[in-house]
Amino acid sequence: MDNLDIKYELEIKAINMRTFFLLGLFYMGIVPSLYTQNSFNTVDIKDWKLVWIDDFNYESRNELLKVWESQNGSNTHILSSRWQENIEVGNGMVRLVNKKELRGGQEWTSGSMWTRNDFKYGYFECRYRYASQPGTNNSFWLMTRSSAPNPATGKRFEIDINEGHYPSEVNTNIHNWSDITDTPEGKKKHPDSHKSLQFDQMDFSKDFHVFGLEWTELELIFYVDGKEIRRERNDFCQSPVPILLSLAIISWSGEVTDKIDGTYMEIDYVKVYERVRP
Repeated sequence: MDNLDIKYELEIKAINMRTFFLLGLFYMGIVPSLYTQNSFNTVDIKDWKLVWIDDFNYESRNELLKVWESQNGSNTHILSSRWQENIEVGNGMVRLVNKKELRGGQEWTSGSMWTRNDFKYGYFECRYRYASQPGTNNSFWLMTRSSAPNPATGKRFEIDINEGHYPSEVNTNIHNWSDITDTPEGKKKHPDSHKSLQFDQMDFSKDFHVFGLEWTELELIFYVDGKEIRRERNDFCQSPVPILLSLAIISWSGEVTDKIDGTYMEIDYVKVYERVRP
């Protein structure tokens, strides 16, 4: 076991002890209620220093695209092509808009953008609300730029901080895009880890919510509104990456109907913090 393994195991033991203690208080009646997703940890911003922010106070899309890049083209894995014209800026917000239009050989269009800067480790958060129809995928994520493994920077990976599905579903994913293998059926396969949560009686399209990720050399910790929902060991996400925001139309998030036309994912801000306390 190397030093990273030992350090990670010690941290997990500390987390388990804290969780056991909180559960004990709960059963003793000292803690009146717990978060509905059974999480016990919250983000304390006092432990972090803000190092990058975009609150989208732009006067035009052209100004935005000096900081962000946009996809302009078709897709084979989703039902919408994505274009910079689907990105709207105004009133300190960005909207990624779905349109029923034939473009790029697809019947729908949406928007997708990513930062020109790269980031490595920290606490990442985005305040946004979902498009208000099933069949939409409202995403805040990180992914390496290279299309092939680079020994100098490590494995190619993707961290989906949230792939949100209307009205109340939060999906977190961790993908290893370097170690691709062939199945006996001749299909491509890669290591990945997925967790989906339903937030009962909540509509993420009506109100803004904050989706976050604490990314360290050792761990990936996911949050909704500052409350932890998932914690995983970080085995391969060790390279600088851009921040991505995207809207897509997909069949596995609900029925795709013409009601999607004109709906949008609305984004208030994106922030990146560095830890200042151990």
